Amino acid sequence: MAVTQIDFGVALILGIAPALGFLWWSIRRFDIPFTQYRLFDDRKLFGSFAVGMIFGVLVSYLRLLIGGVDFVSSILIFLAILLTEELFKVVYLNRRGYRERFDTTFYGLALGVGSSSTAVVATVVWTALPQLYQVVGFMVLVLYSVNLAVINADTGALIGFGASRGDLWRSFEKAVGIRYAHGALLFVFLAAGPYVPDVLVFVTLATALAFALLVYHYVYTTVLPATLPEEVQREMRREKRRARGVKE
Repeated sequence: MAVTQIDFGVALILGIAPALGFLWWSIRRFDIPFTQYRLFDDRKLFGSFAVGMIFGVLVSYLRLLIGGVDFVSSILIFLAILLTEELFKVVYLNRRGYRERFDTTFYGLALGVGSSSTAVVATVVWTALPQLYQVVGFMVLVLYSVNLAVINADTGALIGFGASRGDLWRSFEKAVGIRYAHGALLFVFLAAGPYVPDVLVFVTLATALAFALLVYHYVYTTVLPATLPEEVQREMRREKRRARGVKE
């Protein structure tokens, strides 16, 4: 099918809106007015997001290989793609300007959601354009987009946290394990053919999303605050107590 500007625009919103939404929600506590000053560099944050977007197109292209091979080969390719995604985050976040800096955790999260955004866009444009204007198909694509945004936010933040603490490979192992677990839940959707019932696709996507959100809760409540230096954490706690005092 020929891709119109409207098609591409809808696909772009479908991919980028959840990614930017989770990025904003995740980092808003670490910016003014919640803190006295911004705890991350805007240029690095959106630079990481942009690099992730470029990588996301490549990942989506590699996923096209899954549909053209036998079942066992498709599983092996899928696992290799997930491993490649997490290795890319390791390579990017282990550079000199990011290594052992507390704000690297934020850039890892931005890198992850950036890659998810264009992976969704490319997938829609290349393989799922007919579903874009069907009610069931559109709902499936929305769930898929949110799934990718959340799980990549999870693993990007975890790897970034590892890089900030000089414990990169242990965080990488956790990220790969999380991606493989999520991928196992998501694989029915990715390998779905015309004979897979819609209800099974929805159940698969909902289960995968529940798992990704469970990990995100840990990232949001534990990993992101823990990346800050102790003195910054104390100052944020003091500011929160002051704010409560003013309201009372």
